[in-house]
Amino acid sequence: MNRDIEIFVQAFWVKCRDVIRPELDRVIHELEAKGHVAHVSTQEYDPAVAQGLAGDNPTLTLTLHPNKAPTGRTLKFRGDVARKGLDVVGPAGPLRHYAQMSDVDDAAARRDIAEGVAALLKG
Repeated sequence: MNRDIEIFVQAFWVKCRDVIRPELDRVIHELEAKGHVAHVSTQEYDPAVAQGLAGDNPTLTLTLHPNKAPTGRTLKFRGDVARKGLDVVGPAGPLRHYAQMSDVDDAAARRDIAEGVAALLKG
């Protein structure tokens, strides 16, 4: 992996850890209190499969099972390694693209998660 990609991937995970994940944890607690099942998973970046495949980017995923439904719906925060940005992808497709990691702050994360969770609950 080249140095630029390595730095970008590290920056993505720092943004996830410091900004996105705390808000996801808060929302998960609220969702579970209302009888839903929710969890977060990660997908690491693997330069060995970075050949334009859909799964080649680092991703933080919220999976929600509304009212404990057997099928989950997802909200993804995906590091776009090629463009060095961050994509927020809901159940119906892209919600937002951030051209720079610095554009994702607490307010942006809260907005994206609120919009994404509303879409997940709507189905």
